[in-house]
Amino acid sequence: MKLRVDGLEACDRLGDATPGGGGELGLLREVNDRAKRLETQLAAIKAETAMARTETIEQFAAVDLEIAAIRREINAHLARDDEDYIPTQIADEFASVRAEIAQEFNAIRSELLDLSIKLDRLLKKDYM
Repeated sequence: MKLRVDGLEACDRLGDATPGGGGELGLLREVNDRAKRLETQLAAIKAETAMARTETIEQFAAVDLEIAAIRREINAHLARDDEDYIPTQIADEFASVRAEIAQEFNAIRSELLDLSIKLDRLLKKDYM
């Protein structure tokens, strides 16, 4: 295939008639156009990959900074002999989550009671 393409390119450069009746020159141009488009697409994909890689590296750096900040904060509290800080903070977080869950549970229970009252009314109408 490579020799055939080289031969067709040589014929085209020299201005000779193309072997096989002229359809091969059009085919050669189409192959060259497709190769150029593929090279362009490959370059675009490489550029996108490089940008994605850069963004990923930046995101990992941001996570590393967050981790370092958390470690500094914990070490600062431990250095002050504030051993109750972490358990207290966790307990506070759990308390707020428990309060939210209790509130949601009460709202669901209230809705279920309302639905049961409505259902009782509907059933009462059907039997009367």
